[in-house]
Amino acid sequence: MILDLPAATVALYTRDGVVEEFGPDRCRLTLGSWAWPSLAAAVARFDADIDVIGPDELTNAFAHLARRFTRTAAGSGTAASTS
Repeated sequence: MILDLPAATVALYTRDGVVEEFGPDRCRLTLGSWAWPSLAAAVARFDADIDVIGPDELTNAFAHLARRFTRTAAGSGTAASTS
């Protein structure tokens, strides 16, 4: 994945991945995870634009989380309310 953040910033918060500088404000982040949605969520913690360079499963995981977050933001999530 390519993140629109400096490599030095991303490296501060990435213990188990590889960060490569792509310029002053962009870097490549390589991570592993047990599930595609988990990997997408781990990358989403960075407040930055993200370019997925593969595989399709990761792009699909971002889409899955986007749909879930959209439902939650609209107040129509499927989890039971505890308030």
